[in-house]
Amino acid sequence: MKRIFCLCLVVIAAFCVTQTVYAAAPTGELTDADCVKCHIKEVKDIDANGAAHKEMGCTDCHAEHAPTGTDIIPKCALCHDASDNKHFGLANCNGCHNPHHPLNIDFSALDNVKPACLTCHADKGEEMAAHPSAHSEQDCNSCHNAHGLGKGQFSNCLDCHDGHSADMVVADCTKCHKPHSPKEVTYGEIPSKLCAGCHGDIVTTLANSKTKHSEMACSECHVDKHMTITPCEDCHDQPHSPAMHKKYPKCVQCHVDPHALVK
Repeated sequence: MKRIFCLCLVVIAAFCVTQTVYAAAPTGELTDADCVKCHIKEVKDIDANGAAHKEMGCTDCHAEHAPTGTDIIPKCALCHDASDNKHFGLANCNGCHNPHHPLNIDFSALDNVKPACLTCHADKGEEMAAHPSAHSEQDCNSCHNAHGLGKGQFSNCLDCHDGHSADMVVADCTKCHKPHSPKEVTYGEIPSKLCAGCHGDIVTTLANSKTKHSEMACSECHVDKHMTITPCEDCHDQPHSPAMHKKYPKCVQCHVDPHALVK
């Protein structure tokens, strides 16, 4: 009887110890604080470059961890629904985007990125289609080596093109030419020296003129768009008699050249 009593005590003690061990054992659920212990580089990367991903916790994407878990790398479609944006329906997201720095994209390592770019930047595709040029025939990564418009992320005009004059800088190029429609030459008030790069003879003729026209900038008559010609009447009205204007309806029939007026 004593032996049976002792055996019962041993069984009870063993049960109590087992329960204590199970109660103290970890549950197996990881937290973001656990991730930092091993993956500090990734955490710092997200903190610096994560964009919207920075607002999420590690376990919002990584539901499990190897070796016991298999749901380690989530599919982008878990959050990015193709019905919200055509870009999210593209295949091979990781070809451009690293989830820890999703907007830091190196286009120089990729081929034929234009179809993907235009799913977000459709306006640029429409602009190039409306104004065909050598630029519109290029892939986007011919000029854009990285996503964004920061320093060093894209080529500037003078990397490929010679300036119209030796003293031109990139800021001068973009006063007239838009990169996605470079042949559509538009401008505001610009110095005549920029026109002289192509129209040097005309600018010289105007400068040597003894009339008030010589004091004006090219863009005062050629307003807003290349090849625009302001009618003389817009400034001068009809200064001569009606009979003379009827006989000579075009001012240049008498005054010959607006850049070197004959009086």
